[in-house]
Amino acid sequence: MKLRFSRLILCLTLLIAPDTRVWSAAFPGDGPSGIRFFKGSWKDVLAEAKRQNKPVFLDVYTTWCPPCKRMAREAFPNPAIGAKFNVHFINYQIDAEKGEGFTLAKQYNVTSYPTALYIAPNGDLLNKLVGYGGIKGMLAQADQMLAMPRIRETIIKGDKDYVDGRRDPTFLKKYVLARQVANQSTSDALDAYLDALPEAERPADDTRALVAGAIQSANTKAFDYLLKNRPSPLSSDPAQQALASIVYNALYRVLANDFKQACAASDEALLEKFIINSERNAASGNPFVIHKDVQKQEAANDYRLTFYKQTANFAKYRAIAEPIAQQLMSQSVTDLHKKDSSLAVQIKPMMAFVPDSLKKQLTSTPESERQTQHIASWKVAYTLSEIADTYRQLGSTSTDWTLALAWIARSIDLYRTHRYLNGYALLLKKIGRTDDAITAQEEAIREAGKADWNTRRYEKELAEMQRQ
Repeated sequence: MKLRFSRLILCLTLLIAPDTRVWSAAFPGDGPSGIRFFKGSWKDVLAEAKRQNKPVFLDVYTTWCPPCKRMAREAFPNPAIGAKFNVHFINYQIDAEKGEGFTLAKQYNVTSYPTALYIAPNGDLLNKLVGYGGIKGMLAQADQMLAMPRIRETIIKGDKDYVDGRRDPTFLKKYVLARQVANQSTSDALDAYLDALPEAERPADDTRALVAGAIQSANTKAFDYLLKNRPSPLSSDPAQQALASIVYNALYRVLANDFKQACAASDEALLEKFIINSERNAASGNPFVIHKDVQKQEAANDYRLTFYKQTANFAKYRAIAEPIAQQLMSQSVTDLHKKDSSLAVQIKPMMAFVPDSLKKQLTSTPESERQTQHIASWKVAYTLSEIADTYRQLGSTSTDWTLALAWIARSIDLYRTHRYLNGYALLLKKIGRTDDAITAQEEAIREAGKADWNTRRYEKELAEMQRQ
């Protein structure tokens, strides 16, 4: 789901996520002082792990992932990392988008990068940790894994004590942390911990950090607690800024997990719960902004569209999408471009109140800078292109594809980019206009090249068009 993108743009009067870029760099760390990565196939890795009776540390990365590159630069050559990981683990790396890495990423359900997988010699997953928390964080991960036998004993005893009714905060805190490290369910115990905690300790920073680390669902008391006690991201205190980021990421993570669960089960009731919790999170994140009903409905429809797309329910998707597309098509290109200029002027003074880290994201690439200058046009173009692409994939008639072609053409008029040109080419191919499709695809490749975008997929699609 594109939770991170479609609503983000409305937060400051509209927060834009930076464009991802392809980078190409060798992963350092195979030197004498850094981490040593095993060379060979996955089958060979497991055989070596069995021979040495060690778990596997599997680093799952992609070539476009900035934290992956940072981890490769900072952590892998570090002597302390090398000393810890080379002694206790068989270390291995995979690119999640290439060869055997694609299969393994799918097998272990890796969707974010970097992801650290700790795997037993028989291939069983021992633990999965997402993100890069610095050198100290990686060392702490390793220590957790090495302590896993003791942690399992704590969980076995804790399970019995919990069932028997033990509810003191000291026990519950230890029990929650053990289950968190072992990647087991924490929701019931975490809610019980908050119930047992003295009122004076509930707002404490370490309590908020613990809850943010252990929370697994928005349908919990822990979610309510974080909404009520989230720190302001605009604080001048670096510690509070860091805590605000931890809480923000935790809320985003559990909402994303709830949405994935709803999609996996095709459960519309779970979807509607998710939408309510998302609205609550948005209101909590910026209590000074009053979200009007029309904005709430727009956000809810975005989520419903993504849900029905992922569950391939085209009838329900169409019922929501077509009125939205018709309304967007009624807005003239000229008026939207005028609105771009007006919004750009309004946003400029607001940037003075934006934290430097966020400000850097908003202007980190030429594409993100361009988006902030064309907010209204970009938003309409993006929505129309998403609807058009879904009609291309799920629609079954020439009427569906002809409608979609008009929508993606408007996206190009509003905000010309290689993505929309590619979508236009694929739709032209769908309705049998192969020569026009080839022309559009060639233009998409040229535009992608100007943007320093990897064109391999586009070139493969072009070759398929030319063979027909």
